Amino acid sequence: MGVVVVNAQVNAVDDGAPSGPAESPGRVRTRAGGRSAKVREAVADACLAFLAEGRIDFTMVDVAERAGVSRKTLYRWWPTHEDVLVEGLSRHARQVTPPDTGAWESDVREFAHLIASFAANPVEVATTALIASRRYPEFGSLVLAQYEPAVQGWRRMVERATERGEISDEHSPEAVVNVLVAPLFLAPMMLGRQASDEQIERTVKIVLAATRPGD
Repeated sequence: MGVVVVNAQVNAVDDGAPSGPAESPGRVRTRAGGRSAKVREAVADACLAFLAEGRIDFTMVDVAERAGVSRKTLYRWWPTHEDVLVEGLSRHARQVTPPDTGAWESDVREFAHLIASFAANPVEVATTALIASRRYPEFGSLVLAQYEPAVQGWRRMVERATERGEISDEHSPEAVVNVLVAPLFLAPMMLGRQASDEQIERTVKIVLAATRPGD
């Protein structure tokens, strides 16, 4: 995973703005490519750069300047601060799409490394700290809403393995996912660094043992 904190510069004008009406917060935005996609990417990158700095109180003017887009374009397609957060967070959450290798063990191992890297991303570390502070409850709810599609994909990874008969159905997909990702997300917060390969492998082995089919 790369650090998504690029200060993109786009020569944006109204006719280069995203086409179609702005979606409501909580939904992942999807628009066509071209200049529209570049403007959208610039706004998301600006938002994530502020979050990586631990800033949630950035203004719309700050976003326009950092993204290199006109204020008119920004306010037209992202009328509120919350709209900008949705744009950035939804893009951030899409980095954690689980693998589908066709085998449970390789899925778990590949996904564990993906999560460990993602959890150490400066955006993720700062976002987790902001939520943990409990100073911004509405922000916490917004983050969870953007993560929900990703989390559903994580659970689906477990369901596929169950359907293939590779793992026991004793534990719910939610429980299995929690056991797998929790220690990997905690490492950057508790240890100040990404989980090591040894820690990742230990977590993988625990999950594999817990989900092994019975005799």
